[in-house]
Amino acid sequence: MLKKSTTTPIIDLEPQPSNNKSNNKYKHERKVTKIVLSKRSLTNKKFRTLFKGVNMNNNNISIESLYSDYWTELNLDDTINPKEVAGLYNDFMDKLQVLTQFCDVKKIKYREDNNQYYVYVNRKQFTANSKRLLIDKLYDAYCQEAYTLEQAYTDWMLWRRDIGTAPKTLQENANEWKRYIQNSKLSCMMLINIDNTVLEDFYYSITKNFAIDNKRLTNINSVLNGIFKRCISQKHISHNPLRDLDMSVFRKRCKPRNTNKDNYTLEERKSILDYLAPKDDIYSLAISLSMYLCLRIGELLAIRPEDIYDGVLHLNRSMRMVQYMNDDLSFAHTVVTNDERIKGNKDSGFREIPLTPKALEIIARIRTLYPDNEYLLMNNGKQLIGDTFNEHLRKACNDLHIKYRSSHQIRFTVATMLYENGVPITQLSHLLGHSDTNTTWHYIRQSKPDNATMETMQAVLD
Repeated sequence: MLKKSTTTPIIDLEPQPSNNKSNNKYKHERKVTKIVLSKRSLTNKKFRTLFKGVNMNNNNISIESLYSDYWTELNLDDTINPKEVAGLYNDFMDKLQVLTQFCDVKKIKYREDNNQYYVYVNRKQFTANSKRLLIDKLYDAYCQEAYTLEQAYTDWMLWRRDIGTAPKTLQENANEWKRYIQNSKLSCMMLINIDNTVLEDFYYSITKNFAIDNKRLTNINSVLNGIFKRCISQKHISHNPLRDLDMSVFRKRCKPRNTNKDNYTLEERKSILDYLAPKDDIYSLAISLSMYLCLRIGELLAIRPEDIYDGVLHLNRSMRMVQYMNDDLSFAHTVVTNDERIKGNKDSGFREIPLTPKALEIIARIRTLYPDNEYLLMNNGKQLIGDTFNEHLRKACNDLHIKYRSSHQIRFTVATMLYENGVPITQLSHLLGHSDTNTTWHYIRQSKPDNATMETMQAVLD
C-alpha cells in the first residue's frame, strides 16, 4: 500500500504545442511539465482530458470517484501519471472480480448520517469511509491470503493427489516447481496480478542463455497451465494468462536436446549374454532374459510364473515404485506396488509375447533354482527392483569394458534388432505395448551404415 499524504498531487502532463504566436518558442518542445492540481480543480472534464487514452477495463464504475478514493493514499512525494492511476483502477477491478465469488458487492449501501459505506456478509458488518476501501477490507477478509500462486499450487497438488493422479507425476511436477518457480517472484504474487507481462519476464529469465531444453519448458508449462485451469474452475480467476503468450518465442530460446542414445550393438549384446551364461544368481538371469524380450522394466519384474504357458508370456501387470504425497507436499518412503494395468492405461498394454527357445530355457533355469517365488524374479523373498537391476547391469558392462546403457536401452536394442530383421512395424508395436505406430518409430534406432549400404552409396553416388 502506498504512503498516505495530505499534499496536493503532481500529475505528469506533456503539453501540446500552442497555436498562440506568443508561445512559438514552445512549438517544438515536448518536455514534461509538472502541473499542480488540487482536489477542487480536478473536475470531471479535466480528469477526462488528463486520462484520455488510458485503458480502463470497465466503464461501469466512476474512475473519478475511484481516483478521489485513492487521493490520500498515494505517495505524493513522487510524480503521479495517468498510467499509475489506471493501474490502481485495474487492480481494484481484479479484486472486485474475485470478491464477487464470495459475497454480493451489489448489496453495499451508503449511510449518510455518518458518511460510511457498509455491507453485511454472513451476519457480520463491514464498514469503511469509501466504497473502494470497503472492497479492500472485504478482499483482505476473504481473499487476500488464499490466492498467491504458491498457495494455488498447493491446493492444485492436493486436489490431484485426492483424485488419484499418479504419485510419479506429482513428484515430477513438484520437481519442476521447486527448481524453476518456487524461488521466482512469480511464486509469491497474487494470482489476479499475474498477467502476460509478468509471465513473459519469467519465461525470458528461465530460457536465458539456452538454459533449458524444450522438454523442460513443456513440463513447466504443464505445471502453470494446470494451476491456472484449476483456479478458473474454482472461479478464482476468469482467464488463463498463459494463453496470451506466444510460446514459440521461448521455444526458440531453448537448447536442443541430445536424444542420440545409442543401443547395445549385436556384439555387445552377445558379450553380455556369454558373460552371464554360467552365472546362476537371479540378477544375471534377469538381465539375460531381458535381452530376449522388449519389455519395460516394470513389466519384466512383475511377471509371475503362471503368466507363462504354451510358450507365450501373458502380460497382465506392471511394477511401480510409488512415493505417496503427504499433506505438506513432501513424499513418503518408496512403496513397491504391482498394478493390474500397464503404462499409459491402454488396452494395448495387456498383450501376449511369444517366447524364443533361449528365453524359455532361461525361465526354466529360474523356476528350477527359485521354485517357491511368487514372482519370477525375486531375491531373498523380495521382488527385484529397477535400480538394483541396473546396478548389476552396469557392473557387467564395466567388467566387459562395454559402455553402460540402462534397462530401457535394452528395450530399444531388442526393438531395433527385430525391425532390422524384418518384423513389421505393426507387429513390433504390439510387442512393445504401444497403442500406435508413431510411438514405435521412436524406438527404432538403426545402426550406423554397414558395408552393404556403403557399397550401394558408392554405386549410386560416385
